[in-house]
Amino acid sequence: MSRRRATVIVAALLTVTMAAGLAGAWTDHLLRVNGRADLAGTSDYVWLFVVASVTAATVGAVIAVNHPSHPVGWLFLVLGVVISLAGPIDGYAAYALFAARDRPLPGGAAAAFVADREWMLWFLPIALILFLTPDGHYLSSRWRAAGRATVAIGALGLLLSIPSEQPFDAPFQDVANPFEVAGLQPAADLVKTVLVSLLGVGLIVSAVSLVVRFRRSRGEERRRMLWLVLVVLPMPVFVVLAYVASYYDHDSVTVVASAAFVTLVPIAAGLSVLRFRLYDVERIVATTVTWVLLSTILVAAYALMVWLGARAMPSGHVSPAAGATIGAVVAASLAFPLRRWLQDQADRRFNRRAYDARHLIGSALAAQGAGIDVEAVLREALADPTLTVAYPGGDGAWLRADGSPAASGVHIDVQRHDRVVARIGYDPEHTDADTVHRAAELAAAELDNIRLRAELAQRIEEIDASRRRLAAAQRKERRRIERDLHDGAQQQLLALAMDLQTARLNGDPERMRQALADGSDSARAAVRDLRALANGLHPAALADGGLTAALDDLARHSPVPLRLHVECGRLDPGTEFTAWSVIGEAVVNAQKHAGAHTIRVDVARENGHLRLNVCDDGHGGANPDGPGLRGLRDRIETARGRLSIVSGTAGTTLEAVLPCGS
Repeated sequence: MSRRRATVIVAALLTVTMAAGLAGAWTDHLLRVNGRADLAGTSDYVWLFVVASVTAATVGAVIAVNHPSHPVGWLFLVLGVVISLAGPIDGYAAYALFAARDRPLPGGAAAAFVADREWMLWFLPIALILFLTPDGHYLSSRWRAAGRATVAIGALGLLLSIPSEQPFDAPFQDVANPFEVAGLQPAADLVKTVLVSLLGVGLIVSAVSLVVRFRRSRGEERRRMLWLVLVVLPMPVFVVLAYVASYYDHDSVTVVASAAFVTLVPIAAGLSVLRFRLYDVERIVATTVTWVLLSTILVAAYALMVWLGARAMPSGHVSPAAGATIGAVVAASLAFPLRRWLQDQADRRFNRRAYDARHLIGSALAAQGAGIDVEAVLREALADPTLTVAYPGGDGAWLRADGSPAASGVHIDVQRHDRVVARIGYDPEHTDADTVHRAAELAAAELDNIRLRAELAQRIEEIDASRRRLAAAQRKERRRIERDLHDGAQQQLLALAMDLQTARLNGDPERMRQALADGSDSARAAVRDLRALANGLHPAALADGGLTAALDDLARHSPVPLRLHVECGRLDPGTEFTAWSVIGEAVVNAQKHAGAHTIRVDVARENGHLRLNVCDDGHGGANPDGPGLRGLRDRIETARGRLSIVSGTAGTTLEAVLPCGS
């Protein structure tokens, strides 16, 4: 059947359902207008039938439109139509027989007959729905025979009820059956009673078929079947309650039991057929079963304690307040351990993934201890091959255990001691967030240990990289010093030695005097070169006058105006040299690369730290990860300090903080 044709049929059946509801409301109105309000809505529980009718029709319409070939959708629509027809049929029978002003209307007795037998029509589609859910096929040929037998029994029972002499239920108990056949009695009534009882058995058998289907199912089919647990568990209670109440003429109990059952069936079966939230169904069912059982046991324990206090104490009655207090204490003491036990048992039966995951993770942690591959364990436990574990890195980044960047996606954060220690990415098609959370809680300590090890490894790697960069910088500086010595003072001194040696060998006094004069000039030039080189390594002003004097000397020789604001006094020589090196290099960078017109240097000592701030008005655009600034960062981190760089389109600000004692 095409979807378009199915939509037309569904629309027609829904129209019948709505028309039946309006007709029922109209017959109620006629009864009230004609002074028979006592017959309007022959039960105080009409709203339950309305809910059952609307629920069945709505679920059937959704299934039939989306899956036209699936019989369960059409069975639900039939169920909804049959239930909705009960209202106008009952109302017309009451109006035709008791409220019509002139004379009874035609068909009143027949309507009363249908109103008395209509409940049998409800159970047939319900039984078939249970036999055919969720895939639309019987479990086997034997179950097909059981389903057909149930339908045949129901149809035969309904057929034998037609000539019955048994009186109708109130308010039609005095109305004669228009189809009564006295010659078939009492044998027909006896057979009908047996068949009606067998119809109830057929309903229970249909529920048993669901249980068998559930036990045989695996994977997705099993998760689909879990929705039916919401029906199968209370079904025997509803059926027995309805039959017993009907036998003892407790109509209100019969109505509640029947309406509640026919309301639950469409919802649960529809969720199963439509594969609604299959990734979450195990958790939902297990949690529902756990809390229902827990609530029942705790209420029973509380009631038992109160009853024992009031009736069973040999020393006399306990006051109601004391009994209630004792009951509350007992219930509270049972709540937590009982919930854990019930949750474990429910997971074992209905949420096997969570149960197996907890036990697998617990076994892995107990057997291997520290150093296990938590990601591999979680993947196996949660049956999610795409699961990833990431740990917090620097600058807000998330890294895998091997240091590679973690991909973004659906994830949950794992917290321990109020801080996030890991992030677990998962596929919602394989598992759900709650199961991942509960699995992560078991492995939180190991995840935290891995995070600490990864953080330590990252720090060690950073230190090693910093040391390598410092060693490379030292080698480069050594080569520069060697080159400066070779090209400067060394060449000058070598030339001086050669000139003096030549003059001595020549023996001319005038030439000797000229060589000595030239040698004096060369020696002074070599001294100047050596002094400049020495100042570059460790300026004399820094050793003699401290950081303030060294920066003043730097400002005097700077080609770019340098504004100083220094308030620090004398410091540890090592701290002074590091501070002077950082400021000097920052100033040189601003002069050479930033095109600065003014450079401001602020130095302040506060709370055991030396704060350095170098700001220029150049064109900005400094790269914090460039080789020059990376060397500065290494120098500062080696001194256990920290560096921050802000460089926009206009100007660069470098701020360094060094520990300097109190």
